[in-house]
Amino acid sequence: MENRIEYNVYIDESGDEGIKRGSEWFILTAIIVPKEYDLTLSNKIVKIKNAMNMARKEQLHWNKILKYDKKIQIIYDLISENFKIIHVAINTYEINKLKSKDIYPYFMSYLIERVSYYVSNNKGKCNIYISTRNENNKKKNLHLKNALMSKRHYHHINFKCINDIKFIDNRDRNLLQLADVCCSSFAQSIKYNTAQEWEYVLKLKANIWNYKGKIIGYGIKFYPPIEWFNLFPSLIHLIA
Repeated sequence: MENRIEYNVYIDESGDEGIKRGSEWFILTAIIVPKEYDLTLSNKIVKIKNAMNMARKEQLHWNKILKYDKKIQIIYDLISENFKIIHVAINTYEINKLKSKDIYPYFMSYLIERVSYYVSNNKGKCNIYISTRNENNKKKNLHLKNALMSKRHYHHINFKCINDIKFIDNRDRNLLQLADVCCSSFAQSIKYNTAQEWEYVLKLKANIWNYKGKIIGYGIKFYPPIEWFNLFPSLIHLIA
């Protein structure tokens, strides 16, 4: 029997998931880590915390890091690490066929579909860990897990490559905090759209999933589709 690569997938979110309320953009990000490299990468996050005089169990929150030199150092520390990134960016102001309560499950399904493409293309299997910050959402999380694992309401998820889906408090996994770094830096780039904010994203170009040389549409997916080269011209550097 062919040996399958085992992956751990960590998913975080940024923004408000409702339609036309709060933030314009809702971001879902997955980082995909070979299971055998999981501990090494987790220890790298601990080293990053140590360099910032943070305790081992203290949460690494991108949005709470205010200085450029600290942010860019984190990015440089991650450039050579073995993980892939998939972003889904949803413009909630442009959605008219979904209800607010359906935004999260619909696009979580969409992201996991894309994760399953990556994992199956690499002949792998994965465990998926979704960041949750609300302990009272156990019933909601169980309902979502059952929907994702047993039904095909929304997208063509390759269930054969998924071992399990778990909801984990962000405080309990360093790599969920890494997912926050990737997700929140991308969200701020879209929100502020400055060269400095996009620098954090562009430095991790090699970590963003590309399929046959294409990043837009694979490692970065906009919904609804947009003329991103007009709205976010800094992204041109990803295809250069």
